[in-house]
Amino acid sequence: MTSDNDGTDEVASRVKTTEPFLRDVDNAPAREFREKLNSQDFVFAPGLYHALDARLAEMADHDAVYMSGYSTVLGQFGFPDLEMVTMTEMVENGKRIAEATDLPVIADADTGYGGVHNVRRAVREYEKAGVAAVHIEDQTSPKRCGHIAGKQIVSREDAEARFSAAVDAKQSDDTVIIARTDAYGSANGDWEEHLERGRIYADAGVDLVWPEMPDPSREDAQKYAETIHETHPDLKLAFNYSSSFAWSEEEDPLTFQELGDLGYKYIFITLFGLHSGAHAVYEDFKNLADNDEEAQFDLEQDYLGHPTESHHELSFVPRFQEIEAEFDPMAKQRQEESAGFSDDEDEAVITSEQDDD
Repeated sequence: MTSDNDGTDEVASRVKTTEPFLRDVDNAPAREFREKLNSQDFVFAPGLYHALDARLAEMADHDAVYMSGYSTVLGQFGFPDLEMVTMTEMVENGKRIAEATDLPVIADADTGYGGVHNVRRAVREYEKAGVAAVHIEDQTSPKRCGHIAGKQIVSREDAEARFSAAVDAKQSDDTVIIARTDAYGSANGDWEEHLERGRIYADAGVDLVWPEMPDPSREDAQKYAETIHETHPDLKLAFNYSSSFAWSEEEDPLTFQELGDLGYKYIFITLFGLHSGAHAVYEDFKNLADNDEEAQFDLEQDYLGHPTESHHELSFVPRFQEIEAEFDPMAKQRQEESAGFSDDEDEAVITSEQDDD
């Protein structure tokens, strides 16, 4: 890089660039995400909050994974989604998830964590962490889950600056920026503002617009897509098939295919992994509290023979044993002469009938 200073600043004139935190980022996961957005009817990502869930999503053949903000703050910290977790904590979780899967990771970046400088840093830190896409919202700070009362949006001018800064900050042209608007259902917004915000953010250069909806209305989803496409026919939309809504209670719930046909090319269920895990773990813990070892026997009947049977295989122990043996001459001998899981064993789960010799 060349100096971007005219020589009037003594320090800046002595360095190559005044952007020392800018890096060349080859965002291959973002390219994959873009290709899927352009070639599929829709791209779906389950919401999750830790690395193992991301690996399970890949095993289950999903398109991508979504690091949900609410899932992260509740699942990792036990907090509500009231912007109580910092950018560095969120980015670190995104890094762990991105390292655990080859699927594109879409991450929650809340409001960008401050002014335009914070927004720019958040985008760049997520890129360095290996995240394919981030979404940023137009709420005031501290923000809150879109389905908790008390939401308020910033001015149009501040929101436009926020999203323009995010787009400009990208270190890779492939990185996907998603703009979320909470205008509909906020204390100082309405339906028309919801639409106009989408237009403004699209004009600011974001890749997708996410209009957060206050309920599972079929009519609202259809009307928004149809209306905004009158002025922005090529705009891709994102849709939160929110875990706050009882979709199964709707008389005619929207389907993913219908949403894709409307132009909602990225669809996600924010807290799917958290609800799935919380329900299963609670039921099994209650069984354990009531029935002691019988609960373990019951759980084994669920996972023995299942793709998740072996925690050793889920954590890639065979691969790590192979690496250890490659660099440590005695490792293979130790593995062969000691009891425990090995890739050479026929069974991933040990019984007393197995010969450990």
